Amino acid sequence: YNESGQLGDNSTTNRSTPVQTSSLSGVIAISAGGSHSLALKSDGTVWAWGSNGEGQLGDNSTTQRNTPVQVSGLTGIIAIAGGTAHSLALKSDGTAWAWGANNYGQLGDNSTTLRLTPVQVSGLGGVVEVASGHNHSLSLTSAGIVYKWGYDVYDYGGFGSSQVPVSMSSYLPPVAPICR
Repeated sequence: YNESGQLGDNSTTNRSTPVQTSSLSGVIAISAGGSHSLALKSDGTVWAWGSNGEGQLGDNSTTQRNTPVQVSGLTGIIAIAGGTAHSLALKSDGTAWAWGANNYGQLGDNSTTLRLTPVQVSGLGGVVEVASGHNHSLSLTSAGIVYKWGYDVYDYGGFGSSQVPVSMSSYLPPVAPICR
């Protein structure tokens, strides 16, 4: 499926066999969002293409792109994650960055403001992994703590929607002691 140009081959033609993404080399990681795609290059830059109605490409526009464009202002990136209409990046300094749709706070910047360029996720450091879902985001820190923010459809632990990262450790049930 390529209606939004998410294959990056400078077309919106659906393809039943693989095609090469236009003008992109040195890629070390990829991630697929709802109708957009992300690539991390070996130089620490992030490139995006496809649907951009919510700014999920991070190029300071809402223009659909059928070929890769560089995400504005990001360098030193070591990991990426594409959500339905938002995107995340992890910098080598352990900070997380997000852009795109933010109607449930999935960017973690203590707002619900759509962002056309990356903003730093509030209050997080020591991040070693990021992940994104439909309208929510997750991170794992070097201390082994999982944080989540955005929409929580199941409302685990009364979390609901949060515009800032919340530690999952406060929602985990206590572990019963092992009896022998």
